[in-house]
Amino acid sequence: MTSEERRQRRTLRLLLAALPLTLLCAVAAGSVSLHWRGLLGLAPLDPTSATILWTVRVPRVLLAALVGGGLAVVGATLQAVFRNPMADASLLGVGQGAALGAVIAVHLGWASQLFFALPVSAFAGAMAAVLVVYSLAHLAGPPSLHGLLLTGLAVSSLASAGTSLLLVATEEFRVRTVLFWLAGGLEGRGWTHVEAGALFILSGVALLLAASRVLDVLSLGETEAASLSLPVHRTRLLLFALASLVAGPATALAGSVPFVGLMAPHALRPLVGPLARRLLPASFLAGAIGVVLADLAARTLSDRLDLPLGSLTALVGAPYFLLALRARESQA
Repeated sequence: MTSEERRQRRTLRLLLAALPLTLLCAVAAGSVSLHWRGLLGLAPLDPTSATILWTVRVPRVLLAALVGGGLAVVGATLQAVFRNPMADASLLGVGQGAALGAVIAVHLGWASQLFFALPVSAFAGAMAAVLVVYSLAHLAGPPSLHGLLLTGLAVSSLASAGTSLLLVATEEFRVRTVLFWLAGGLEGRGWTHVEAGALFILSGVALLLAASRVLDVLSLGETEAASLSLPVHRTRLLLFALASLVAGPATALAGSVPFVGLMAPHALRPLVGPLARRLLPASFLAGAIGVVLADLAARTLSDRLDLPLGSLTALVGAPYFLLALRARESQA
Protein backbone atom coordinates (compact mmCIF):
# COMPACT_ATOMS: atom_id res chain seq x y z
CA MET A 1 0.00 0.00 0.00
CA THR A 2 1.39 3.38 -1.00
CA SER A 3 1.61 6.41 1.29
CA GLU A 4 -1.11 8.10 -0.77
CA GLU A 5 -3.52 5.20 -0.26
CA ARG A 6 -2.77 5.19 3.47
CA ARG A 7 -3.52 8.92 3.64
CA GLN A 8 -6.79 8.45 1.79
CA ARG A 9 -7.94 5.65 4.09
CA ARG A 10 -6.86 7.57 7.18
CA THR A 11 -8.86 10.60 6.07
CA LEU A 12 -11.99 8.53 5.48
CA ARG A 13 -11.63 6.83 8.87
CA LEU A 14 -11.25 10.18 10.63
CA LEU A 15 -14.38 11.50 8.92
CA LEU A 16 -16.32 8.34 9.77
CA ALA A 17 -15.30 8.71 13.41
CA ALA A 18 -15.92 12.46 13.53
CA LEU A 19 -19.48 12.37 12.18
CA PRO A 20 -21.14 10.40 15.04
CA LEU A 21 -19.20 12.43 17.62
CA THR A 22 -20.39 15.64 15.98
CA LEU A 23 -23.98 14.38 15.91
CA LEU A 24 -23.79 13.46 19.61
CA CYS A 25 -22.40 16.87 20.58
CA ALA A 26 -25.04 18.66 18.48
CA VAL A 27 -27.86 16.64 20.07
CA ALA A 28 -26.56 17.31 23.58
CA ALA A 29 -25.97 21.07 23.25
CA GLY A 30 -28.63 23.75 23.08
CA SER A 31 -30.76 26.04 25.21
CA VAL A 32 -31.38 22.97 27.37
CA SER A 33 -28.29 20.79 27.77
CA LEU A 34 -28.78 17.04 27.72
CA HIS A 35 -26.33 14.84 29.62
CA TRP A 36 -24.36 12.42 27.48
CA ARG A 37 -25.14 9.53 29.82
CA GLY A 38 -28.82 9.93 29.06
CA LEU A 39 -28.15 10.17 25.33
CA LEU A 40 -26.20 6.92 25.40
CA GLY A 41 -28.86 5.13 27.43
CA LEU A 42 -26.67 4.88 30.53
CA ALA A 43 -29.07 6.96 32.62
CA PRO A 44 -32.82 7.67 32.36
CA LEU A 45 -34.02 10.93 30.81
CA ASP A 46 -36.82 12.91 32.40
CA PRO A 47 -39.97 13.37 30.24
CA THR A 48 -39.09 16.95 29.27
CA SER A 49 -35.58 16.01 28.17
CA ALA A 50 -36.88 12.99 26.25
CA THR A 51 -39.38 15.19 24.40
CA ILE A 52 -36.69 17.72 23.53
CA LEU A 53 -34.37 14.94 22.38
CA TRP A 54 -36.73 13.03 20.09
CA THR A 55 -39.08 15.80 18.95
CA VAL A 56 -36.64 18.68 18.42
CA ARG A 57 -32.95 17.82 18.57
CA VAL A 58 -32.58 14.48 16.79
CA PRO A 59 -34.66 15.33 13.67
CA ARG A 60 -33.01 18.74 13.34
CA VAL A 61 -29.49 17.35 13.64
CA LEU A 62 -30.19 14.49 11.22
CA LEU A 63 -31.68 16.90 8.69
CA ALA A 64 -28.61 19.15 9.00
CA ALA A 65 -26.39 16.15 8.25
CA LEU A 66 -28.52 15.16 5.24
CA VAL A 67 -28.52 18.69 3.82
CA GLY A 68 -24.80 19.23 4.35
CA GLY A 69 -23.81 15.86 2.95
CA GLY A 70 -26.10 16.23 -0.05
CA LEU A 71 -24.89 19.73 -0.94
CA ALA A 72 -21.25 18.63 -0.65
CA VAL A 73 -21.85 15.72 -3.06
CA VAL A 74 -23.59 18.11 -5.47
CA GLY A 75 -20.58 20.42 -5.31
CA ALA A 76 -18.17 17.56 -6.03
CA THR A 77 -20.37 16.46 -8.94
CA LEU A 78 -20.55 19.91 -10.50
CA GLN A 79 -16.81 20.36 -10.10
CA ALA A 80 -16.24 17.14 -12.05
CA VAL A 81 -18.80 17.96 -14.74
CA PHE A 82 -17.48 21.48 -15.29
CA ARG A 83 -13.87 20.35 -14.74
CA ASN A 84 -13.52 23.22 -12.33
CA PRO A 85 -12.67 22.89 -8.60
CA MET A 86 -14.40 26.21 -7.87
CA ALA A 87 -17.85 25.13 -9.10
CA ASP A 88 -20.61 24.99 -6.51
CA ALA A 89 -24.41 24.93 -6.41
CA SER A 90 -24.54 28.34 -4.70
CA LEU A 91 -22.15 29.92 -7.23
CA LEU A 92 -23.88 28.43 -10.29
CA GLY A 93 -27.39 29.55 -9.43
CA VAL A 94 -28.63 26.11 -8.39
CA GLY A 95 -29.43 27.13 -4.81
CA GLN A 96 -31.13 30.34 -5.87
CA GLY A 97 -33.09 28.53 -8.58
CA ALA A 98 -34.23 25.95 -6.04
CA ALA A 99 -35.23 28.72 -3.63
CA LEU A 100 -37.23 30.45 -6.37
CA GLY A 101 -39.03 27.20 -7.18
CA ALA A 102 -39.86 26.66 -3.51
CA VAL A 103 -41.08 30.24 -3.10
CA ILE A 104 -43.32 29.88 -6.16
CA ALA A 105 -44.86 26.79 -4.57
CA VAL A 106 -45.52 28.76 -1.37
CA HIS A 107 -46.85 31.81 -3.22
CA LEU A 108 -49.31 29.78 -5.29
CA GLY A 109 -50.45 27.80 -2.27
CA TRP A 110 -49.17 24.45 -3.56
CA ALA A 111 -47.03 23.87 -0.47
CA SER A 112 -50.04 24.07 1.86
CA GLN A 113 -52.03 21.64 -0.27
CA LEU A 114 -49.36 19.01 -0.96
CA PHE A 115 -46.21 18.57 1.12
CA PHE A 116 -44.10 17.13 -1.69
CA ALA A 117 -44.96 20.11 -3.92
CA LEU A 118 -42.18 22.00 -2.13
CA PRO A 119 -39.21 19.69 -2.88
CA VAL A 120 -40.53 18.96 -6.37
CA SER A 121 -40.81 22.68 -7.18
CA ALA A 122 -37.35 23.29 -5.75
CA PHE A 123 -35.98 20.46 -7.90
CA ALA A 124 -37.54 22.03 -11.00
CA GLY A 125 -36.05 25.43 -10.12
CA ALA A 126 -32.60 23.97 -9.52
CA MET A 127 -32.70 22.02 -12.77
CA ALA A 128 -33.79 25.08 -14.74
CA ALA A 129 -30.99 27.19 -13.23
CA VAL A 130 -28.21 24.72 -13.97
CA LEU A 131 -29.45 24.22 -17.53
CA VAL A 132 -29.46 27.97 -18.13
CA VAL A 133 -25.93 28.32 -16.72
CA TYR A 134 -24.69 25.37 -18.75
CA SER A 135 -26.25 26.66 -21.98
CA LEU A 136 -25.10 30.27 -21.62
CA ALA A 137 -21.58 29.37 -20.50
CA HIS A 138 -21.03 27.11 -23.53
CA LEU A 139 -22.37 29.50 -26.17
CA ALA A 140 -18.85 30.54 -27.19
CA GLY A 141 -17.12 27.21 -26.57
CA PRO A 142 -15.67 25.72 -23.37
CA PRO A 143 -16.13 28.29 -20.59
CA SER A 144 -13.29 29.78 -18.58
CA LEU A 145 -13.37 29.97 -14.80
CA HIS A 146 -14.36 33.64 -14.86
CA GLY A 147 -16.95 33.07 -17.58
CA LEU A 148 -18.54 30.23 -15.64
CA LEU A 149 -18.64 32.17 -12.38
CA LEU A 150 -20.00 35.32 -14.03
CA THR A 151 -22.73 33.32 -15.76
CA GLY A 152 -23.63 31.67 -12.49
CA LEU A 153 -23.73 35.02 -10.70
CA ALA A 154 -25.98 36.46 -13.40
CA VAL A 155 -28.42 33.54 -13.17
CA SER A 156 -28.29 33.73 -9.36
CA SER A 157 -29.14 37.43 -9.50
CA LEU A 158 -32.10 36.78 -11.80
CA ALA A 159 -33.42 34.04 -9.53
CA SER A 160 -32.93 36.25 -6.45
CA ALA A 161 -34.75 39.10 -8.21
CA GLY A 162 -37.66 36.77 -8.94
CA THR A 163 -37.72 35.71 -5.29
CA SER A 164 -37.74 39.37 -4.17
CA LEU A 165 -40.64 40.18 -6.49
CA LEU A 166 -42.61 37.27 -5.12
CA LEU A 167 -41.79 38.44 -1.60
CA VAL A 168 -43.42 41.80 -2.31
CA ALA A 169 -46.46 40.13 -3.91
CA THR A 170 -46.92 37.49 -1.20
CA GLU A 171 -49.56 37.76 1.48
CA GLU A 172 -48.23 38.97 4.83
CA PHE A 173 -48.84 35.68 6.62
CA ARG A 174 -46.60 33.89 4.10
CA VAL A 175 -43.75 36.43 4.13
CA ARG A 176 -41.91 34.73 7.00
CA THR A 177 -41.99 31.46 5.08
CA VAL A 178 -40.53 33.16 2.00
CA LEU A 179 -37.81 34.88 4.05
CA PHE A 180 -36.76 31.46 5.30
CA TRP A 181 -35.42 30.54 1.85
CA LEU A 182 -33.39 33.73 1.68
CA ALA A 183 -31.56 33.19 5.00
CA GLY A 184 -31.60 29.41 5.50
CA GLY A 185 -32.28 27.56 8.72
CA LEU A 186 -33.65 24.43 10.33
CA GLU A 187 -35.89 25.92 12.99
CA GLY A 188 -39.13 23.98 13.44
CA ARG A 189 -38.04 21.02 11.34
CA GLY A 190 -39.32 17.60 12.41
CA TRP A 191 -39.47 13.96 11.41
CA THR A 192 -41.65 14.63 8.37
CA HIS A 193 -38.90 16.82 6.93
CA VAL A 194 -36.25 14.22 7.77
CA GLU A 195 -38.23 11.54 5.93
CA ALA A 196 -38.62 13.77 2.87
CA GLY A 197 -34.93 14.68 2.96
CA ALA A 198 -33.88 11.07 3.28
CA LEU A 199 -36.10 10.06 0.37
CA PHE A 200 -34.84 12.66 -2.10
CA ILE A 201 -31.31 13.42 -0.90
CA LEU A 202 -30.14 9.89 -0.15
CA SER A 203 -31.65 8.59 -3.39
CA GLY A 204 -29.86 11.27 -5.40
CA VAL A 205 -26.57 10.77 -3.55
CA ALA A 206 -26.75 6.99 -4.08
CA LEU A 207 -27.30 7.46 -7.82
CA LEU A 208 -24.42 9.95 -8.03
CA LEU A 209 -22.15 7.50 -6.21
CA ALA A 210 -23.19 4.82 -8.69
CA ALA A 211 -22.16 7.22 -11.49
CA SER A 212 -18.70 7.88 -10.00
CA ARG A 213 -16.90 6.19 -12.91
CA VAL A 214 -18.83 8.32 -15.38
CA LEU A 215 -17.79 11.42 -13.43
CA ASP A 216 -14.15 10.35 -13.61
CA VAL A 217 -14.42 9.93 -17.39
CA LEU A 218 -16.07 13.36 -17.78
CA SER A 219 -13.32 14.97 -15.74
CA LEU A 220 -10.84 13.90 -18.44
CA GLY A 221 -12.41 16.33 -20.89
CA GLU A 222 -15.11 16.29 -23.56
CA THR A 223 -12.85 14.95 -26.33
CA GLU A 224 -11.40 12.15 -24.21
CA ALA A 225 -14.83 11.16 -22.87
CA ALA A 226 -16.31 11.06 -26.38
CA SER A 227 -13.40 8.92 -27.59
CA LEU A 228 -14.38 6.40 -24.90
CA SER A 229 -17.90 6.23 -26.42
CA LEU A 230 -19.52 8.26 -23.65
CA PRO A 231 -22.51 10.37 -24.82
CA VAL A 232 -21.19 13.55 -23.22
CA HIS A 233 -24.17 15.91 -23.44
CA ARG A 234 -26.78 13.33 -22.44
CA THR A 235 -24.58 12.22 -19.55
CA ARG A 236 -24.16 15.80 -18.37
CA LEU A 237 -27.90 16.39 -18.49
CA LEU A 238 -28.48 13.23 -16.46
CA LEU A 239 -25.91 14.29 -13.87
CA PHE A 240 -27.47 17.76 -13.71
CA ALA A 241 -30.84 16.14 -13.06
CA LEU A 242 -29.38 14.00 -10.25
CA ALA A 243 -27.58 17.02 -8.75
CA SER A 244 -30.85 18.97 -8.86
CA LEU A 245 -32.66 16.03 -7.26
CA VAL A 246 -30.37 16.52 -4.26
CA ALA A 247 -29.89 20.30 -4.24
CA GLY A 248 -33.55 21.17 -4.84
CA PRO A 249 -35.07 19.30 -1.89
CA ALA A 250 -32.10 20.25 0.33
CA THR A 251 -32.83 23.92 -0.38
CA ALA A 252 -36.57 23.39 0.04
CA LEU A 253 -35.99 21.89 3.49
CA ALA A 254 -33.17 24.10 4.78
CA GLY A 255 -33.28 27.25 2.68
CA SER A 256 -30.15 28.77 1.18
CA VAL A 257 -26.99 27.19 2.66
CA PRO A 258 -24.16 28.50 0.45
CA PHE A 259 -20.54 27.41 -0.04
CA VAL A 260 -20.89 23.95 1.56
CA GLY A 261 -20.55 22.27 -1.84
CA LEU A 262 -17.46 24.31 -2.62
CA MET A 263 -15.52 23.91 0.61
CA ALA A 264 -15.93 20.20 1.37
CA PRO A 265 -14.74 18.64 -1.95
CA HIS A 266 -12.21 21.41 -2.60
CA ALA A 267 -10.54 20.89 0.79
CA LEU A 268 -10.65 17.09 0.60
CA ARG A 269 -9.35 16.66 -2.94
CA PRO A 270 -5.66 16.92 -1.90
CA LEU A 271 -6.28 14.37 0.87
CA VAL A 272 -8.39 11.70 -0.85
CA GLY A 273 -7.56 12.37 -4.50
CA PRO A 274 -9.75 13.43 -7.42
CA LEU A 275 -11.43 10.06 -8.10
CA ALA A 276 -15.17 10.37 -7.52
CA ARG A 277 -15.52 6.99 -5.80
CA ARG A 278 -13.40 8.37 -2.94
CA LEU A 279 -14.15 12.08 -3.14
CA LEU A 280 -17.95 11.81 -3.10
CA PRO A 281 -18.23 9.72 0.12
CA ALA A 282 -15.60 11.86 1.83
CA SER A 283 -17.41 15.03 0.73
CA PHE A 284 -20.72 13.72 2.08
CA LEU A 285 -19.18 13.08 5.50
CA ALA A 286 -17.37 16.44 5.61
CA GLY A 287 -20.42 18.37 4.40
CA ALA A 288 -22.60 16.67 7.01
CA ILE A 289 -20.14 17.53 9.79
CA GLY A 290 -19.83 21.13 8.59
CA VAL A 291 -23.56 21.89 8.45
CA VAL A 292 -24.26 20.14 11.77
CA LEU A 293 -21.61 22.34 13.41
CA ALA A 294 -22.95 25.45 11.65
CA ASP A 295 -26.49 24.67 12.81
CA LEU A 296 -25.19 24.07 16.34
CA ALA A 297 -23.62 27.54 16.25
CA ALA A 298 -26.83 29.01 14.80
CA ARG A 299 -28.91 27.89 17.77
CA THR A 300 -26.36 28.40 20.58
CA LEU A 301 -24.53 31.67 19.80
CA SER A 302 -27.63 33.73 20.68
CA ASP A 303 -29.86 33.23 23.71
CA ARG A 304 -32.80 35.03 22.08
CA LEU A 305 -33.17 33.52 18.61
CA ASP A 306 -31.79 31.15 16.01
CA LEU A 307 -29.23 32.82 13.74
CA PRO A 308 -29.59 32.28 9.96
CA LEU A 309 -27.78 29.08 9.01
CA GLY A 310 -26.98 30.34 5.51
CA SER A 311 -25.35 33.47 6.89
CA LEU A 312 -23.02 31.43 9.08
CA THR A 313 -21.91 29.16 6.24
CA ALA A 314 -21.39 32.25 4.07
CA LEU A 315 -19.23 33.90 6.76
CA VAL A 316 -16.87 30.92 6.54
CA GLY A 317 -17.34 30.05 2.88
CA ALA A 318 -16.90 33.48 1.29
CA PRO A 319 -13.36 34.05 2.69
CA TYR A 320 -12.47 30.46 1.83
CA PHE A 321 -13.67 31.01 -1.74
CA LEU A 322 -11.64 34.20 -2.11
CA LEU A 323 -8.48 32.56 -0.76
CA ALA A 324 -8.95 29.49 -2.97
CA LEU A 325 -9.59 31.67 -6.03
CA ARG A 326 -6.47 33.75 -5.32
CA ALA A 327 -4.38 30.59 -4.87
CA ARG A 328 -5.69 29.17 -8.14
CA GLU A 329 -4.91 32.36 -10.03
CA SER A 330 -1.41 32.44 -8.55
CA GLN A 331 -0.79 28.88 -9.74
CA ALA A 332 -2.09 29.77 -13.21
